[in-house]
Amino acid sequence: MVEALANFSPFQRSETLGVRVRDQLRHAIMAGLFKPGEKLTLRAVAGSLGVSLTPAREALFNLAAEGVLELGGNGSIYIPRLDKEKIGELVKIRCSLESLAAREATPNITRDEIIEISSINDRLIEANREDYTLLTELNWIFHFTIYEASKMPLLVKMIESCWLRTGSYIKSIYPAFSNTDDGILNHIAIIRAVREGNPQAVADAIAHDIEYSSQAFYRAVRDEE
Repeated sequence: MVEALANFSPFQRSETLGVRVRDQLRHAIMAGLFKPGEKLTLRAVAGSLGVSLTPAREALFNLAAEGVLELGGNGSIYIPRLDKEKIGELVKIRCSLESLAAREATPNITRDEIIEISSINDRLIEANREDYTLLTELNWIFHFTIYEASKMPLLVKMIESCWLRTGSYIKSIYPAFSNTDDGILNHIAIIRAVREGNPQAVADAIAHDIEYSSQAFYRAVRDEE
């Protein structure tokens, strides 16, 4: 069985098993629990969650349709591998989509939400260099709390799909990625711009953060080669 699947817990049957399997897989991919190129089988996924092959198949093929997973020969399904060209494309797409979400979100973000975003970042700083799985999750929550304020769910879904394409490389970039405070400073700049209510400044800070983090993914792909 794939190592990451061994950590899953079976859950009770319901009418939305396929959705629940898909959501758990998405969370595992986002957390970097799978390795690039790792093969996922219907039986392994179904067995780890205590479900039949049908919801496992539904979840895997839905994620493949989104581009989060890759279809190989004979219907096999894999965690995608990246190369520098794919990363470059993702960076351009993410800068465009996430800058748009940031601009749309800024006028909608309330004082309480600013406090929440700051609190999430404080927890992220505490997790830095200690718990990389928690750090990854908090970073996701930090960004998507902002993006969801755009009130553009389709846009948020597109951004999420882009993030999931780099999920398997998360573990590869640590601990090197947290050896400097640049990432934290990027978040502080985002929070400052949100507090000022400046949509373009938030968009620019988000884009800078994306471009900075992309360098770590370039290094991870290079080292993989």
